[in-house]
Amino acid sequence: MHKKSCMRPEVKAAIKTIQNAGVDLTVRIPWAKRDITTFVKQAIKEGVTRIIAGGGDGTLSHVANRLLRKGRAAKVSLGVFPLGTANDFARGAGVPRGDLAAALHLAATGAAIPIDIGEVNGRYFINVASGGFGAEITATTPQKLKKGLGGIAYTLVGLARVFEFKPYQGAYIGPDGERDEGSMIVIAVGNNRFAGGGFEVAPRANLQDGLLDLAVLSADALPPVGPIGAELEDQTNRDNKFLRYRQVPSFAIESDRPLHMNLDGEPVVDQHFKFKVHPGALNVVLGNLTH
Repeated sequence: MHKKSCMRPEVKAAIKTIQNAGVDLTVRIPWAKRDITTFVKQAIKEGVTRIIAGGGDGTLSHVANRLLRKGRAAKVSLGVFPLGTANDFARGAGVPRGDLAAALHLAATGAAIPIDIGEVNGRYFINVASGGFGAEITATTPQKLKKGLGGIAYTLVGLARVFEFKPYQGAYIGPDGERDEGSMIVIAVGNNRFAGGGFEVAPRANLQDGLLDLAVLSADALPPVGPIGAELEDQTNRDNKFLRYRQVPSFAIESDRPLHMNLDGEPVVDQHFKFKVHPGALNVVLGNLTH
């Protein structure tokens, strides 16, 4: 559980309720990211069969990566206790976000099912990998500004750089060898549907279809808001001028310069990205899915 969440009264109440119901629940609070790795190792050694990730998408992704890298994904299932700011995976997975007691009860006692996991350049992601303009702003916003202004810092830096931003030039290489070259402003690779605090970046994404959903916004410069808004509302329309949408099990992205990507919020930079899906790789407790 994230250290900032453990003191919230509603979190304490949810934990007490589930423990009073007879569920053997042990709480671990990581004070640094490396502690998550240590806790997962300890849980595996002790024969724990379910780990509940209490936090946001980054915490969930970190736990999932540890399970997959330890080769214990088939023996240990993962529950989701959404305590982050965005909780985009939980949103797409049908996990209750407004009722923490219900969310924790589901995470602790619900049946786990196998879901797909995305991988890029040897790193796993459970929700969405996104890149381009937004990821570049996130990565290059000064730390002092973020500490002083919080989330508004990204908005200010984005507004300052919007007119000087030059689209990436690159290529999509499909699993059949198809090569599609052009500009790239924003890239979203969805294993799940939502990112950025509830924005549906991959409307057709399904956690059990064995596919990754790729959406690429292409233009020689940042296009007008009106047309972009219309295409974002109908991403899969084949007549879209700026937005291309594909569903594939694997593909590669090449860029003419270092491309910033966020994997469930974790930043990476490269010019060559190889994506693939691992069908049914991790057992996760989901809620009521709606598509």
